[in-house]
Order: sequence, then C-alpha cells, then structure tokens
Amino acid sequence: MKKTVFCLMAIMFCAAASAQRLIPVRSYGTDWGSVRLLNTNKPNGYIYRLRDDVRNSDLQRVEGTENLEMIISEPIDLGWIALYRSPMGSSDYSFVAVTYDSEGTPLRTFDLCDITGISDCEVQDIRWDPLHHYLLFNMACVSYSSSYGGRCSRLFCYDTEASRLLWQSDYLVSNDIFIINDKYVFCSYGFTNERDYLYMLDLHTGKQYSKLPMLKSVDYLELQEHNGREVLYAVDYDDRLYEYAVSDTSASPRKKARKGGKKKR
Repeated sequence: MKKTVFCLMAIMFCAAASAQRLIPVRSYGTDWGSVRLLNTNKPNGYIYRLRDDVRNSDLQRVEGTENLEMIISEPIDLGWIALYRSPMGSSDYSFVAVTYDSEGTPLRTFDLCDITGISDCEVQDIRWDPLHHYLLFNMACVSYSSSYGGRCSRLFCYDTEASRLLWQSDYLVSNDIFIINDKYVFCSYGFTNERDYLYMLDLHTGKQYSKLPMLKSVDYLELQEHNGREVLYAVDYDDRLYEYAVSDTSASPRKKARKGGKKKR
C-alpha cells in the first residue's frame, strides 16, 4: 500500500514538473558558499529593495529630469538607458526612462507614470530587451498591498518601436528586482506578512508559466548556464538560496525538422 501511495505521489510530482516552466532543483539554505553568484543584477547588494546601478553619470539630462535622481544607467544596444526617479520621501512620484546613443545624446524619453496612468506606486526595476526594443518595468506597492486594495506591483512591457503598452501582468506579481532572457521574465512578489511567490512569465505576452511559493520575499535573481541548460538562482530575505531549472517545453529542433521534411545531416 505504501509503495502504491509513493508511486502516485511521484506521478503527481512529475506531472506538475512537466506542466510548469520553473522546476525546483535544490534549496541550499543559508550555507551556499559553494555556489558562485556574480551579483551583476544588483551590484549595490541583495538587501536593498531598489537596484542602484549607475554606470554612467555623465549622460545628458532631458527636460523633466532636472530634479530627479538617476538610480540606473547601463549599456544597451542603442548606447545607454537611464532611469530617473523622484527623491525618496517625495509627495509626488515621477519615474522617467531615457534612451541614449553611444555618445550619451538623448534619443527618446518615456514617462512611466504617463504610460501606465499610475502615480502612487514605485518603479523598483527596469530592463531593456535588445532583440525587440521592449522596455520592461514594474510599478510596485510602496507599503502593504492592502493599502492599495491589492491593486499594485504589476509588471509592464512597453514596445518602444510601436509606442504602445504591449502587456501588463496581474497585480502582486513584481516588486524589487526582476530579470529577463530572450523568452521569459523572472520576477517575484513579497512583503512582510504577505504571501511570497516567484514567477516566470512570457516575455512577449506576459502569460504566466510558473507561480511558486516562497518562504520569504526574493531579494535577488540570477541566471546561469550549466551544461547547456539555464539555471535560475533566487536569494530570499533570510539569505536562503534556491536553484531552479528553466524548462522550455517548446518543440525540439528534431520535431520541427520532421514537420518540414527529413532532417539534414
């Protein structure tokens, strides 16, 4: 009887693993010195809720950013992108992203509050997708989500070439750091005395592939490649490290080749 129950549990686990795109591999606890994280996604430190990453402070200011703080400036395919924000404690929020050419000359300006129609939440991270020129950013709760009626901490994807908002996630999906690759967005939501989750979304549609519960909110995320496969590492508020396999269940090259004829040798 015990063997039958064990087999049924194994089948259920395998079914769940194949249905989701993020598969838990290992929990290291707080003793994870054997794993080398590069900390490139949050160089100011895991414990901070804002990613402060200014790599070029000499970028030309544009109108509307004179009294804002630059908290992110990083290289992109066009040259540079920068995020400017209201100083901490301001009564009115303002978040502006600016793209620059390689010489630091402004190309385009994006008022993130105007794009979303949201002025009472906080942009805590932005990412630039160089393949499609998507600008991704979150609008996060500054305090408990109950103060917003649960209507906060969304992730947004803006198509800069089409000048339109491509998609927005559900509420309570992204605060603090998030990262992307060429297909997916990896993000999380968590706050004191609230439920904490790790998510994996489709980069082009925002479709939710995975929603995994966490013991504490996620402070840091990093992708690495091991033996030709992508691995996601997540560090939580209590400094515990988790490892996940990034599973892509799309058709394999062999299957695609069969649809179009015999595979060439």
